Amino acid sequence: MSCSGEVVEKEPELIQIRPSIVKQLKKAKYGVADHSTVGLCHWTKKSFRGEGTCYKHKFYGISTHSCMEFSPAGMYCENRCVYCWRPMEFYDSMEMQPQNVAEPEEIMTKLMAERKKLIMGHYGDPNQDKKKLDESLLPNHYAISLSGEPTMYPKLPELIKYLKSLEATKSIFLVTNGQEPDMIRKLEDENALPTQLYLSTNAADYQSFLKINRPRYDDSWERWNRTLKMLSTLG
Repeated sequence: MSCSGEVVEKEPELIQIRPSIVKQLKKAKYGVADHSTVGLCHWTKKSFRGEGTCYKHKFYGISTHSCMEFSPAGMYCENRCVYCWRPMEFYDSMEMQPQNVAEPEEIMTKLMAERKKLIMGHYGDPNQDKKKLDESLLPNHYAISLSGEPTMYPKLPELIKYLKSLEATKSIFLVTNGQEPDMIRKLEDENALPTQLYLSTNAADYQSFLKINRPRYDDSWERWNRTLKMLSTLG
């Protein structure tokens, strides 16, 4: 309540990755901003050294060193896959409410700054290609994956549309576990589909799906199949 007696509404607090987890992520060379994460993948680092490029360059002509891999839902996921290299205790709750998440532009501004810090550390190595390092500071491809499940971020359509609006953007890839089919449909309805959409497929039947993915949703198999059936009709 203000001095005049008026009720002042408190601003909703943004979701934050727990400090103990942030510390471990930064130690593993991740950048963290609120509930989002960014990193430099193995192939990006190899490209800096002139030691090869990833499949995106070979098949689609995308500059590996100019790819920004990130997730707007860094530690949020509906599955607890047996092969996941991230410790299960890293993952937080199953919900990301719209009023508690950062806006797309805010996410990208913060993650760009975190990514720049990761890149700057490579300038001191004489084996790095300085031209590629310079070019990498302004990404032209975005891989929305890295960690967590990006389709849990409720403002994903706005995020993808924001990325498309950036002058340097050439392509956007999105990787999903298929547990949020309504979000995939929303991307189509709002003209916010990525350049390419990848559906993680790691089981051939219901029983193996449960055993491998260890899903949190009771209807996880149905959700995944809804997403699969949707793929041929998108766009």
